[in-house]
Amino acid sequence: MELAYLSKTLGIGGIIKKNPEDFLVEEISEDGTIFEIDKKIKKKKSVGDFTYFVLQKRNWDTTQALRAVSNKLHCSMKRFNYAGVKDRIAITTQLISGFKIDKKQLLNLRMKDIKLNGIWMGEGKIRIGDLLGNKFKIFIRNIEVNDAKARVKKIFDELNGIAPNYFGVQRFGSMRKNTHMVGRAIVNNNFKEAVWNYLTYTDGSELHDTATARKYLADTQNFGEALKIFPKYLKYERLMLNHLVKNPNDYVNSIRKLPRGLALMFVHSYQSHMFNKVLSKKISEGRISIERGDPMCSKGKFGFPDLNKLKKAKNRIETGRYLPVGRIVGYETTNLNDDEKEILEEEGISEKCFLIKSLPELSSKGALRCFFVSIGDMKFNYKDEGALFNFSLPAGAYATSIMREFIDRCK
Repeated sequence: MELAYLSKTLGIGGIIKKNPEDFLVEEISEDGTIFEIDKKIKKKKSVGDFTYFVLQKRNWDTTQALRAVSNKLHCSMKRFNYAGVKDRIAITTQLISGFKIDKKQLLNLRMKDIKLNGIWMGEGKIRIGDLLGNKFKIFIRNIEVNDAKARVKKIFDELNGIAPNYFGVQRFGSMRKNTHMVGRAIVNNNFKEAVWNYLTYTDGSELHDTATARKYLADTQNFGEALKIFPKYLKYERLMLNHLVKNPNDYVNSIRKLPRGLALMFVHSYQSHMFNKVLSKKISEGRISIERGDPMCSKGKFGFPDLNKLKKAKNRIETGRYLPVGRIVGYETTNLNDDEKEILEEEGISEKCFLIKSLPELSSKGALRCFFVSIGDMKFNYKDEGALFNFSLPAGAYATSIMREFIDRCK
């Protein structure tokens, strides 16, 4: 799906994330502490059942890194919690909590491309969303224009300090970008379609043996024979196939063979897809101001949106000082506005479809999300080998969605 751009000026082109060193992410904690790369954090001595540590990783995604750490410590990965998943092709920092994890063992941990920048004890585990945001340093290589500095400035001026708060492409799957398709089928109670899409969909981006296995299953519809050729690293697909060999029509429980977090991501991805479509339509129609009666929020620390200070606009307001708030439609969404009614009609569903009776653990009540975010402390430096962007974003915002305004449409 092509999403509308807020700026009008063509971007500078270039390659993002060519190397992990080109994409640096430093987590900003709820108290405003920035966990800087290669900087040790010291805390006063305290007690508690939880060990906190700042995880710095290179070329690992968060779950992979913690799985490796748990294997080294011979403990369950379920004992670790974090506020948000960080990119793989990057160098990132983030705060982790571990239940009854031995501090001395962590101090002695030695792993390739993983560092622990501070360890201390405390009470209570970290939960998803327990962060203010992230600070980014992004280096763009192979820029395709000669006037990059001027273009970036012009684009930033056109954006007027804000950018569309689209969900990034990684929300829809690291490779195949089909998680929202699986989610759409689940929400429509078409569990057979959901399973077949997950097992067989391919877009040419995967390894040859993976694509071959998926095509074989799609052509033969033989779960047992497909299981013999599905690569071992496709462990979730193999879990589903194992179940389907014994229970060929039990698609609901084959989905239950997946970790709940992964299965829930399908539904959330579909909701994100719809949010992006609504926002893109608003931008393409020039409806970026806050109209009378629209929900909006003020800005808090770092200029990030404060959804705890939600109110309705009394008059028409230009987006900037206040930010318009949209809704991720779920089963608790009430009083649908025209945009929400239109997208649901296009998708052929109702908000109540997100109450999934056959898989209640995947039901989603909906949430709030700003349509736009402020780009905090934007700085841009241009060198012969590329361009360096520095900026901060609130939790849940995608740096890749911000960068598309600056690097896309360069022709």
